[in-house]
Amino acid sequence: MKMKQIALLVAGLAASASVLAAPVTVGEIDAARSAGTLQQAWISGASAPTKSVYEGWVGSGTGVGCDSGTNTIFTNATGASNVPGGLGNFTAYACKRSGIVSVLYHTLDGGSLNAYSPHTVGTRLARLKFVGTGNGCTSNASYVDATNTENNATVWKGCTRVGNVLPGTGATSASNTANATAVAADPFAPQLPVGGFSDVEAALFSPSIGGGNVSARGIESDANVGQVFGVAVSTHLYRALQAAQGLSDVNSTTYDPVNAPNITRAQYVAIITSGGAANGDWTAILGSNPGKVKLERRVNTSGSQASSNAFFLASPCASGAGASLIPAATATDSTTDYVVTENAGSGDVKTRITSATAAGGVEGYAIGVLSTENNWRLDSGTQNGYRYVKVEGVHPELGDTENARVTATNGDYAFHMEMKNFVRSNYAGVPAKTAFENAVVGQITAALANPQAAACAVLPRGLTLNPLAGSVCTVGAQVARATNLGKNCSPAQLVQ
Repeated sequence: MKMKQIALLVAGLAASASVLAAPVTVGEIDAARSAGTLQQAWISGASAPTKSVYEGWVGSGTGVGCDSGTNTIFTNATGASNVPGGLGNFTAYACKRSGIVSVLYHTLDGGSLNAYSPHTVGTRLARLKFVGTGNGCTSNASYVDATNTENNATVWKGCTRVGNVLPGTGATSASNTANATAVAADPFAPQLPVGGFSDVEAALFSPSIGGGNVSARGIESDANVGQVFGVAVSTHLYRALQAAQGLSDVNSTTYDPVNAPNITRAQYVAIITSGGAANGDWTAILGSNPGKVKLERRVNTSGSQASSNAFFLASPCASGAGASLIPAATATDSTTDYVVTENAGSGDVKTRITSATAAGGVEGYAIGVLSTENNWRLDSGTQNGYRYVKVEGVHPELGDTENARVTATNGDYAFHMEMKNFVRSNYAGVPAKTAFENAVVGQITAALANPQAAACAVLPRGLTLNPLAGSVCTVGAQVARATNLGKNCSPAQLVQ
């Protein structure tokens, strides 16, 4: 009887804790800092899997992660979106982890390479100001995830950023000095990213900008997670492609993947390569030229751009003269009719394609690459004007509009890259990592790559699990049947 009473008491206490759980407040962050118990880290890198990284931080309610009901998100953005991945390039996530107040600062500016470059070539990035008192936040809203309430959060917007957005052509000596000074003037938050996530391995980036062999500065590891990418177009271009291909639902509003238009590798290469046949003229693809060709590519430090370069242009994968092609660039290729924009983040690509959709006419034809974690059905009105098309006859959402991965996990859809993570070492001249900093990237990776069985059904959209990583999830549903063994220049091979 006594044991039964104890069990009932424990259950009651657990229920009470759940009821009393609330999103972490600024006051709690201040108090934890004053008490010396605040856990903090700063990561940087890929913007494509932002929502997935957030969900890995939360932990889906299983394993190491956030205590239920304690999530708070801070962002420099002020737009309507409350969804991670649509909150700009400077965010921070706060929660309690086993009761301890914890904050993860997340900088997406510049993309995947910047998981490595702060350590390989000394790139200095901006981040959010310390998210305690005086953080500058101006409004709040709620993020509600209908598929997994563990991810729900209070979202604070308009928070102050310390430092500046990187120049469009990449970090400079001046930008490094300015950002280093600004971050140093905000000493309560981390001074240096501990690493982060990249859509592709560092070897796909030039050593001159911070890629190549990074082993002297830290450990690069397989994240055991794949990312599905898609070719995204404005709705005007989507309809024009349908009409050119004689598809039946030209006037439909459903955008059913079955009737989506197709783009071949050869066609997309003609758009994105420097000097391509479709640089400023849609005729070869649409049969007519209804407007400008707007290429919404990413900056050279972006993993999405590196993925596009590798998949479509064989760059830098192919060796020998003329074996790979050069991507079009703003400075060398952009004209009145061929508008090439190098966007810093995935959110910028969505915004600009949506602007083309809103503009219509000759301004209405935009195209670019996005990871399929991005879902136009859930994005805000300033970022939801894009649609995915088929690539080589296969649509990334076919039969799976909710999760956008089944055609990739079954090996039918090929535009699929395997992610990496990076954790810096305690190399000379940098502060030693705290235990929390040393562990957090791995904890996020483990939550994503090896979810408990109950979490398989809520694996983030657009992600796949490596078939060699021992996941308990379902092969062909969440687990891919093939892998390129973490080398994204290599063809995938069937192993399941």
